[in-house]
This record gives sequence, structure tokens and C-alpha cells, in this order.
Amino acid sequence: MMKSLIGGAAALLLTAGAAAADEWEAIAVSDNAVMAVDWGSLRINGSMRQINTALVAVRPEPGQFDWATSLVDIDCSQTRYKTVRSSFFFIDGSSASEDFIGDGTWTSINPGALMDDVRGQVCAASTGKQGYFDDPQTFAINARRVMLESN
Repeated sequence: MMKSLIGGAAALLLTAGAAAADEWEAIAVSDNAVMAVDWGSLRINGSMRQINTALVAVRPEPGQFDWATSLVDIDCSQTRYKTVRSSFFFIDGSSASEDFIGDGTWTSINPGALMDDVRGQVCAASTGKQGYFDDPQTFAINARRVMLESN
């Protein structure tokens, strides 16, 4: 199954153009979701990183959100993160629920979780990178399509 997910992620990257403004990149994949980061939003302060992320549910439950964006703080000196805020959307870009505003609570990152992959990539970066998508909705639509085709 992991081989098909990696193939799906590779196909996801290939379906995107590489225009200069593209800063969203898919960096974490599981059976149920794909995560991307907006490299243009990366802020570094010592061992702390702040970055915008997007999470796409491959097969969401009826009435649940299809994708979400979040601003997260990642503590690279420890295995933890906190959500500053999140917004939830249906695939057409309409709002799926009220925004979530974090309360400052740190969450431990479990090994092998999507956020573990995000932490690894973000903490290894010293500056932003080139991405493949202009915006999180374009990423969400393409990620959903590619992941459903690969399963």
C-alpha cells in the first residue's frame, strides 16, 4: 500500500506546474490524507518554525470538511507542535465550519504520523523552498483526484 501512496504522491507532484509563484508542496501522505506546506509562509526563530499547512481528507465522511488550512508552530528541539488557527472547507472552497483558534497547547507528534513527516521537512529547511501549487484549494483538488486514482 505504501508503494501506491508514494506513486500517488509522485503523480501529484507531476500534475502541478512549476510557475515561480508556486509555494505549496505535498510532503506527507497516508491512506486517509495528504498534507502540504506553504514554503513561502515559513518563519524561523531559533528552533521554532511557523508555517501554513493544508490537509486533504481522501475520503471524508458525509458532512465533514474536505480540506483544511492551518497555521502551526513546530518546536524542532522537541517532537511537538501547536495549532495557531485552522479553517475548514468543502472541495469547492466554501466554508465547512467555523475557524478553530488554538489555545496555545502543545501536541506531541507521534512517530510515523503525517505531522512527523511535516516536522522533519520543515525543521530541516533553513529557508523556504519552491513548491508546486499556487494555492491550497488547487492542491486539495489535485491531491484528492490523484489519491483516489491510486487506490
